[in-house]
Amino acid sequence: MLELQPMLSALWRNKVPALLISLQLALTLAIISNIVIIIQERIEKIGRPTGIAVEEIIAINVMAIPQDYDMIGAISADMDLLRKLPLVKDATVTNQVPLSQSGSAGTFYTQPNQKVGGENSNRYNTDPNFINTLGLKLVAGRNFTNTEMQYYDPSEIRDVNVAVITQQFAENIYPGQDPIGKPLYDGDSHPIEIIGVVERHLGAWVDWSKAGNVAFFPIARNTQDINYLVRAEPGKRDEVLKTLVEKLSERDPQRVIKTRILSEYVARSYAGDNLMVKVLSIVAATLSFIVALGIVGLTIFWINQRAKQIGVKRALGATRSNISRYFLVENSLIAVTGIALGSAAALIVNQYMVRDYSQPVLTLVPLSICALLVLVVSLTAALAPALRAANISPATATRSV
Repeated sequence: MLELQPMLSALWRNKVPALLISLQLALTLAIISNIVIIIQERIEKIGRPTGIAVEEIIAINVMAIPQDYDMIGAISADMDLLRKLPLVKDATVTNQVPLSQSGSAGTFYTQPNQKVGGENSNRYNTDPNFINTLGLKLVAGRNFTNTEMQYYDPSEIRDVNVAVITQQFAENIYPGQDPIGKPLYDGDSHPIEIIGVVERHLGAWVDWSKAGNVAFFPIARNTQDINYLVRAEPGKRDEVLKTLVEKLSERDPQRVIKTRILSEYVARSYAGDNLMVKVLSIVAATLSFIVALGIVGLTIFWINQRAKQIGVKRALGATRSNISRYFLVENSLIAVTGIALGSAAALIVNQYMVRDYSQPVLTLVPLSICALLVLVVSLTAALAPALRAANISPATATRSV
C-alpha cells in the first residue's frame, strides 16, 4: 500500500495540479518565514525595556501666555508645589518628553575641537530629580547636585560642565573603559565631565538606530513653554492626574496647561510596529488558509477520480487506515517538495531584503519552524479528505463508471 512507485506514478499522471500545490506551498513558506522574522523583530522592539517607570508618570506641558513670563521662577514654584502633592513620588523639569518621538540630539566627541567621528546621542536638559522621577537606575558615579543646575535665557551662551549618560552611550563612546570622570566635547574645546551613568533610557525616538544613547545635562532655560514629569505612587497615577491641572492653574493662571500619561506616548510611538505585527499576522494566516483550501480541493479531486481504484483495494483487503495513510503520504511528498523549494526561495528572498531593506537575517531555526508548520497545515488539510477516501465501500469497484 505504501510503496512509493504507485504514488509517484499517480502524481506524475496528475503532475500539473501536484506541481501547482507544491509551488503554492513553496511560495507560502518563503513569504511566511520572512514574515515571521519581521514580526519577531517588531515584538522584540516593542518589548524592549524602557528604563522608565512608564505606568507611573504623567507628562505636563506648561505654556506661558505673557511674552515676558518668568519661566525660571515658575519652574521653582511649580516643582515645590508638585513634589508636595499627596501621592506624588517626585517631579522633574525637562526640555522634552521621553518616548514621545520629539526631542533633540547632538554629536559628542572624546577629544577637544574634534569634528569627525563622535557618537550621536539624544540630549535632555533636566534637574537632579530626574533619576528618581523617571525610575532610572544609577549604576556608576553620582547624580547632579542643585548647585550644578544652570538657569538662563536661550539667548545666553554658557558652558555645561557635567553630564549623566546612559550605559549604552558610555559603552559606545568609551568602549571597554570606565566613563566616570572622562570628558565629552560638543564640537568645541570645553570638556563636559561624565559624573554618572544610568542603566537604561531609550530616549525620545524608539525607531532611531541610536535609541538608548542619551545624555542628561543640569539645565533649565527661560523659554515660553516647558515640560514637567510627575511620578505618582504605584497605582495612583490617574488619581494624581485629576488634580494636577487644577493645582497648577490655581498657583498661576497665566499658563495653558496640558497633561498626558506617558504610557500614551509609548503606545503612539509603537503604533506602527503594532499595526505591522497585526497585518503581517493576518497575511500569514490568510496564506495558510488559502494553501490549506488548495490541498483539500486537490485531495478531494484525486479521491473522486480514483474512487473505483480505492474500492478495488478495499475489496482486496486494504483497511481504512491503509487508504488514509496512502493519501497522507502522497500529500507529504507534495508538501516536502514544496518545502524544499520554499526553503531555498525564502533564503534567496531574505538575502535581497537584508541587502536592500535592512530586514533581519533569516536563520535556520525560524525557517525550520515555519517549514514544520507548513507541513502540519498540509497534513491537517489532507486529513479530512483522506478519511473520506477510507470510507469508500468495496462495492464501488463493481459499479460502472
